[in-house]
Amino acid sequence: MADLNKKQKLQQRAKQTLPPAPDKPRSRAETLRTYKRFRKIEEARLLMAHRAGGGGLEITEARADIYDVALKHLWSEVARTEAKTSSSKLPVSIVATGGYGRRQMNPFSDVDLMFLVPDKIGSALESTCKLISTFITLLWDIGFKVGDSSTRSVSEAFRAANQDNQVKTALIEGRHIAGNETAFTEFKLRFDATCMDGHETEFLRMRQRDLADRHSKHENTPFVQEPNIKNGCGGLRDHQNAIWTTYAKHRTVRLRDLIKKDLLSLNALRDMERAYDFLLRVRNEMHYVEKREQDTLTLRLQGVVATNLGYRHKKILIRIEEFMRDYYQHTTNLLHRTAELMDRYHLQAIETEKPSLVQRLLKGRAPKTEKFDGFISKHERIYAEHDNIFTEDPPRLIRLFVHTQQRHLRLSPELHNLVQKNFHLINISFRYNKAARESFEAILNQKGDVARTLRQMHRVGVLGRYMPEFGALTCLVQHEFFHRYTADEHTLRTIDKLDELAGTPQPGLGLYQRLFHDLQEPYILYLALLLHDSGRAHNTATHSDASATLAHRVARRFQIKGARLRLLMFLVDHHLTLYRTATSKNIEDPKVIAEFADIIRSKQNLDALVVMTLVDSQGTSDKGWNSWKESLILHLYRTTVAYLNDPSDFLRSATAPLRELGSDIRKKLDTTFEHEIAAHVRHMPRSYFNFRDADTIAVHIKQLRDFFRKVHEDPAPQSLLPILHWDDRPEQGISELTVLCWDRHLLLARVSGALSAMNINILGADLYRRSDDCVIDIFRVARNDFTPVTNDRVKARVKNLIEGAFKEEDIDFSSAITEHRRRNKGFEEVAAEVPQRVLINNNLSNEYTVIELQALDRIGLLHDVFMAIGRLGLSVCHARISTEKGVAIDSIYLQDKAEQKIHDPDVLEQLKNDVRSAVFVPVIA
Repeated sequence: MADLNKKQKLQQRAKQTLPPAPDKPRSRAETLRTYKRFRKIEEARLLMAHRAGGGGLEITEARADIYDVALKHLWSEVARTEAKTSSSKLPVSIVATGGYGRRQMNPFSDVDLMFLVPDKIGSALESTCKLISTFITLLWDIGFKVGDSSTRSVSEAFRAANQDNQVKTALIEGRHIAGNETAFTEFKLRFDATCMDGHETEFLRMRQRDLADRHSKHENTPFVQEPNIKNGCGGLRDHQNAIWTTYAKHRTVRLRDLIKKDLLSLNALRDMERAYDFLLRVRNEMHYVEKREQDTLTLRLQGVVATNLGYRHKKILIRIEEFMRDYYQHTTNLLHRTAELMDRYHLQAIETEKPSLVQRLLKGRAPKTEKFDGFISKHERIYAEHDNIFTEDPPRLIRLFVHTQQRHLRLSPELHNLVQKNFHLINISFRYNKAARESFEAILNQKGDVARTLRQMHRVGVLGRYMPEFGALTCLVQHEFFHRYTADEHTLRTIDKLDELAGTPQPGLGLYQRLFHDLQEPYILYLALLLHDSGRAHNTATHSDASATLAHRVARRFQIKGARLRLLMFLVDHHLTLYRTATSKNIEDPKVIAEFADIIRSKQNLDALVVMTLVDSQGTSDKGWNSWKESLILHLYRTTVAYLNDPSDFLRSATAPLRELGSDIRKKLDTTFEHEIAAHVRHMPRSYFNFRDADTIAVHIKQLRDFFRKVHEDPAPQSLLPILHWDDRPEQGISELTVLCWDRHLLLARVSGALSAMNINILGADLYRRSDDCVIDIFRVARNDFTPVTNDRVKARVKNLIEGAFKEEDIDFSSAITEHRRRNKGFEEVAAEVPQRVLINNNLSNEYTVIELQALDRIGLLHDVFMAIGRLGLSVCHARISTEKGVAIDSIYLQDKAEQKIHDPDVLEQLKNDVRSAVFVPVIA
């Protein structure tokens, strides 16, 4: 009733505002002003209602109503002005299709229209089309975003629908808006008989393909870091797809009608309605914030949307976490409820489908229905024999999933609901139950087939209740921005990746597959992965410590003791140690290797940790594992194995000459490079050679020849400018920029400043200084959308900026960098709450003082840090820069002017303060 009153008031306001004075046609300009004013005022009302907490459906339907009355009045005015007649006498029905047809219009949604005319319109068609063209032009000029529009006769509309199922989909929810209803009435009367009857199977297959394609494009999970609210898994399209499928099956667009048919429960309907309303409300806010159509809920948008939708925690990260957890829970509900409905339709089709002749002939060989342990299997699904199977034997709640794993079955919709009705059985005593524990261990011992079963347990809600340490991760946002998924989804993806290692041989993964194959305790490794991030739910400074505490609790409950307990605790406690040591420490230093080996203690631990590090990285994002990271980790792995086998022999080999590599390099170059090869091997730090193959080193030697030749041939200052080489690597989403030049004061600040001024992210870098003062700096860079820098004009601009910085003693990129930061809305507020640290370590290396830095990455971060170092007259001798999706974890090796480690306590204190000032971002009041 309230909606009806609102609509009536809207119509009254439109009637007072929009029509021209009787018998006094107004000019086109006046018409535009009138409708623009009306739309502006009504949109302001909607914005106020939205800000006051208006639901998603409420606001989108109200906007569709505004469009309805505006289009109806405008069409009437165009008919009187252009055709000198009333709109009802023109043979045109204006039909809303698509989102507009179902009365769901977000602020910047398209207005999709079909102008429907009778089949026998005859000579009036040309004049009618001109009138329609005038009408559409006016709509654009008023500010309506007209999307798909077409003029069709009734028969042409049917023909188009039967030729293209996407057109058919758009017409299912078509509504008459204005004009003569005759053509639309005929269309609705004939639509089902002409377009749906006998076409259901084809239409349903198209909708299923569309659903699968959309989900595949969005990683088949709703738990991505930057979800697509419209087309992603559990997004708006999933709800709409359920409506379209329901129409094809039952000729209704009301999902509520399915309750009477026992195809949908009242709880399922409520879950779907709440989720859909929430998503529409979020999309409304996204449109308002961006002032355009926007479907991707980016990291930048999440804080703004959360705040505007009323999430009130004083810390922005907690606001984001609470908002995104609601988002993920709603999309998960929508995904699972629509999947359940689709499964019911599929099973219904199997039961009612008439078998073909071949099927009848093969009936005797078809698998029969099987009964076991209180369950029944048929149609590749598992059913309960009766509703009391779990109260009779509660451990069946875990044993159920042993059966699904062994027989490759899915839960039937009925059993899914029955399990959820028996959640109360999973209590403290159940978690200590021996039979349940043994069933769970059996699931985790099926090497290569664990993730599928755990996902099914998680989807129905059993896994988180049986193991609450994992359950706390459900829909938990991870604030390390290089994580692409929620904590629970990340954990399950690591187990997906571990399963894959047990499959067929994969290129480049032979070592890891062999190590996993030789592993004697798959149960412990799978359990460690389930628990390795469990501490994130506790919001502690170091999540691995909290995870270890929780893992020990689980071990007591699961009766894990002895060597198995030691391996579990080691893997959970040190799941980041291998990666962090490889990427942030000088792993050429025998002291670092010895300290790392003391932590590892055995090759069994190291082998399991290498496999765990691989799948943890792969489960983080599609770019979480790359050749650079792998080269560091494998080098650390091999040197640690050598140390564990014989520490004294390792120390001798660590100082051995590079004869073998030198020989390989010579094979790549002709004999004229002999002296240059020898000089390169002599002058470059040893760490450079351990991470590069002979091909890469040979390329660098050629590039150095070009640099030295330029210096030799042109003694002018111009020759001292650096040489830049770009190597685009689209498969990794980066470009590699190699800079070769003589070392000089603030060199790295100049290069990093020029890149930042062009809004280019530095994702990683290896920086080397030869003993002859020639520098080779290798930067891994990307654009803001994490794609390579392929534009030649951008590369030329970077070159000009770097050369300009080299020509001037005083460099200042601050204004350009500040402008790019200003565009990153909300950065300062988020940065203030992300754990950031600056450590000055004088014990890590015998030769260098090391800055260990962890900070939220931003445009210009490296420039600011290198400027702080350079102003103190210190030299960067080597650096390992690692940045993934927003978090910089860097190690920078320094010496003073005397090329010594820094010992002066005053200088060390000043260095710490200056670098901290460069890293930490002040909170905006």
